[in-house]
Amino acid sequence: MSGGRSSNMLPKNDSPAHKSVAEFVRAGGARDRFTFDGNRGEQQAKLCRILPDGRQQCMDVALESKDLFAAMQSLNFFCQLPQDPAKTHINCEPIPQ
Repeated sequence: MSGGRSSNMLPKNDSPAHKSVAEFVRAGGARDRFTFDGNRGEQQAKLCRILPDGRQQCMDVALESKDLFAAMQSLNFFCQLPQDPAKTHINCEPIPQ
């Protein structure tokens, strides 16, 4: 890719929704785990921080799940579906630096 071209992901990463995700993620601890869920094709998802005591701290995000997945990856998280096929949420853990 030449220096003058940009990825299709760049404009989305600068959106207010992406910035709010980054702020929410960075507001916690460096080893925090997250989970998110949203309906396919809807511009709304729920992102939750899993607290040490098992409770969740959540926020609604104006992003499709696939865009939230990409946003979490850009923030150095490894995200995957749970083992149970009946579950629809995505689990994200920080990638060790």
